[in-house]
Amino acid sequence: MRKFSETLSIIIESSGLNLNQISNVSGISNAYLTKLIKGNINKPGKDKIASILLALNYSLAAINAILAEYDYMPLNRHDIPEILNNNRRRKFEGRILPQFDNIYFELLMAALENIGGSKILVKHRPSGIFLPSELYIMKEFPTESNSEADRFFKIFTEEVVAERKALFLENCNRGYRYETYMCRKCLEESLKRHVGPDAQQMNPRIFDLYTKFYANAVAASLKAPDQHLHRIVKRCSHFQFQIQDADGDASKVSYTSMRRHDYEEVCDQFTLESFLSDDPAIVGLFKNEVEHCRAAIDHSADCHTAEGFHAHIRKGFAAFGVEDRFDAALSELMEFSDFRFH
Repeated sequence: MRKFSETLSIIIESSGLNLNQISNVSGISNAYLTKLIKGNINKPGKDKIASILLALNYSLAAINAILAEYDYMPLNRHDIPEILNNNRRRKFEGRILPQFDNIYFELLMAALENIGGSKILVKHRPSGIFLPSELYIMKEFPTESNSEADRFFKIFTEEVVAERKALFLENCNRGYRYETYMCRKCLEESLKRHVGPDAQQMNPRIFDLYTKFYANAVAASLKAPDQHLHRIVKRCSHFQFQIQDADGDASKVSYTSMRRHDYEEVCDQFTLESFLSDDPAIVGLFKNEVEHCRAAIDHSADCHTAEGFHAHIRKGFAAFGVEDRFDAALSELMEFSDFRFH
């Protein structure tokens, strides 16, 4: 039987990254990686192997194939807690760090949330963190090449989303500020697409979940108007992005592309989704874009306030005759003083 260190050496060499870079993106210590490569660890943990390969964008099916070669069982739900612990130890250092789609992007978003600090977002609608988990899992994901990996992918994605939401709530309790800037027209298009007449008729369940999504965002603003700032602006940014730890000395910017279509073919998987950078010059460019958004805040009807944001979203539902559904979803949340989501 070949030693795992041989395979890992080949993987590292072909990745174009050094041990320190792989340590940063995987959450596995440099010291552990060095011992592993030198053959000083006879039986590395499955979570360590999985975290390294996930950081290098290996599919779950490919990871399971490598594990099987060394007599490991395929990944299962019992491996997830340690993989998520490794993910929390990830570091983001580098001028340009690629962010790929699929589970890799979800893991990175959770790791970013773990950094904490204030967050600024420029989007076409409220943050995806407010999506009910059931709705989030309904996103179009590529399938794995075998059914076993595909089943694990769904379980793993659910756990990663839950991890991200838990970290978000921890940060809320710490009092970190969240600013979101949304183009008025984009927001109105989003409302029409997800809660308009066609959406109501096509899939009532998805319509209900999107109603709860908007209620989640509005409830956060109403409960903590100085912490959750949802701003409607009179400009449409070419970029969707977030700046993590925006007020700190080591801000990270995550630029996220907009997917114009869903995909089903294998060749469309592992797409370069976006990039992340902590380079001061790049972060500065995106902070400048935020200033342009701030200057374009739509002050009409006070929709830049928590109450105004509430009124604007409710008006959008009322335009389609379903404001009662939105009111009911929001009322459920407002019964509680703490942060909680549908």
